[in-house]
Amino acid sequence: MDTPTHRNTDVWTEREQLEYFDSSEFTELLAGVVAPMGLAEATITLAELHHRPGAGVSGVYAATNGTASLYLGATAEKLETVPEGCVRLENPRGTITIWLHPADPLLPGLRLATTPELVEQAWGVGRVLDELRTLAYRPLRRAVMLARFVDGSELFLKVLRKDAALLHHKHLELLGAGIPAPVPAGEPVDQVLAFHRAIGQPLAEDLMHSPGLPLEPAKILGLLDALPRSLMQVPARPAWSDRLGWYGHAAQTALPERAEDIGTMLGCLARILENAQRGPLAPSHGDFYEANLFVSHGEITGVLDIDSAGPGYLVDDLACFLGHLAVLPDLDPRYAKVTEHFETYAAAFAEELTARGIGADGLYARTAAVVLSLVAGARDEANPGWRAIAETRLRLVGELLARAAR
Repeated sequence: MDTPTHRNTDVWTEREQLEYFDSSEFTELLAGVVAPMGLAEATITLAELHHRPGAGVSGVYAATNGTASLYLGATAEKLETVPEGCVRLENPRGTITIWLHPADPLLPGLRLATTPELVEQAWGVGRVLDELRTLAYRPLRRAVMLARFVDGSELFLKVLRKDAALLHHKHLELLGAGIPAPVPAGEPVDQVLAFHRAIGQPLAEDLMHSPGLPLEPAKILGLLDALPRSLMQVPARPAWSDRLGWYGHAAQTALPERAEDIGTMLGCLARILENAQRGPLAPSHGDFYEANLFVSHGEITGVLDIDSAGPGYLVDDLACFLGHLAVLPDLDPRYAKVTEHFETYAAAFAEELTARGIGADGLYARTAAVVLSLVAGARDEANPGWRAIAETRLRLVGELLARAAR
């Protein structure tokens, strides 16, 4: 097969990767890949594009000829080894690895979690599977599947690259401390961990529909303070503000015309964070925001996605919560009240942190870093207005920076 033609450069930038993965040149190449699979003259459509700063770009593509369909994964990330069945294309600019879904080269358990018969064997316990649906898939990173059985019961299957046993241990530790983490449905199988559904509904739903503040700030602070000390023994993961340079690079890649402005913001953020108090190291959730909290009648009933739980800082968890809260109104007009809720939460968090000797400047600067990390994530091939969303998030970064400076 012919490899794509590129100008001869020593460095294939991530901006160039984004442009190439979203080009007709690449989809034509993929059409050639699937032709021998019985999909001659197939139409290739980009379904999702993912940019991991510093690593590279990956994409998911749908291929169909009108009667048959399949999905392909592709990445420009450097892989040490490529499993049998993958196609590896070398060209003057870099290397592209292509695979037929679900044969993700770094998620060996994806086939197990996406094959109904295998799911029934591993987790059915005699139940018949009624539906198996993909909820999330990030090539080379992770996937989440929903398995619904005919008796009405459900399981969520999380597919990981590694450390499924460690994640299972974290869930048991939180449950033992009275934290309502999802209950695992047994030990991991091939880096796939199954969970029962959490009680209640996502806080995001209450934020959208509740007439008032759906969850008091004190409940959030109480939950984070109650995280078990045993989390201090697991490997630490960097907070959003610790990867400021990477996320700034991703934002500049997504909005190259704003690269200079983003560079200025990065410099301001770095100066504030260098001097801002962070507080003592403590057990931390690591990815703490409204989608990962389940609530019922004003109480927290579920704490999800604890993959990053470990040693960290309270101010980073609170900044993560505020940063995600800040972008909600631009996603859906039904989140209009969240702007007011943001102020309530921000004031309460700043007051509590100040009482603990941690200044509000660090809270707002770290919140700005979280929003900056979401700028590149606004890119959505299905939404032609994604640039406007990215610009709005960049404006929020500037506003939060101004608060931190004050």
